[in-house]
Amino acid sequence: MKGVAMPAVPTFEAETAEISGHLFENPSVGVPRGIYWSCTIGFAPISASPEGEERDEGWPCTLLCDWITWPVRSWQEIHGLSLESCVGPLAVEASLYFFGQHQSLSRLELSFQRSQADRFRVRGSFLADLEDLDGKTLRAVTSALDIEGRFVGLSVLPDNLFPKPKSEAEAIEALGQFADLQSYERPQWEDLVWMFRPRRSDSVG
Repeated sequence: MKGVAMPAVPTFEAETAEISGHLFENPSVGVPRGIYWSCTIGFAPISASPEGEERDEGWPCTLLCDWITWPVRSWQEIHGLSLESCVGPLAVEASLYFFGQHQSLSRLELSFQRSQADRFRVRGSFLADLEDLDGKTLRAVTSALDIEGRFVGLSVLPDNLFPKPKSEAEAIEALGQFADLQSYERPQWEDLVWMFRPRRSDSVG
């Protein structure tokens, strides 16, 4: 979509944040079985309308941060952690879905503070060179964020594991090696995965 100008400095307003995790392994490339965490932050749609013109509906904009590896067994222990708390074996991967394409970030900082129940305060900032709809590169775009998000749960996708867990009991056994399941509800089969939702009765300790 060439020829579409946009404001010189886009504004990023965080609206939603979700923290999740999934049980994964890939021995063929050296990825051991473990819980790998993710954080997804949704921003208000980004307008491509030039300044002074009527604002369009805007384009979806989402920050994706995957392959976070924290040395925790309980989701409550995410409190006080940041991306700098990662221990490997994989490097964190982060991108910004901006004007219809995933664009790499030069720097991303995120920290997490539990507020109540399954809610966390997510604070941070990012730095990136971003390409607009006209192919122009916006250099060193930076934005801070401060948003309340929630932990949505852990998932077990049988196809990600070998041997594949074939029942609820086997999914519980597989995840229980890496997580304290007392902080989760009984798993539910949702969209081809076993989903372990947090117990909402838990309070800040």
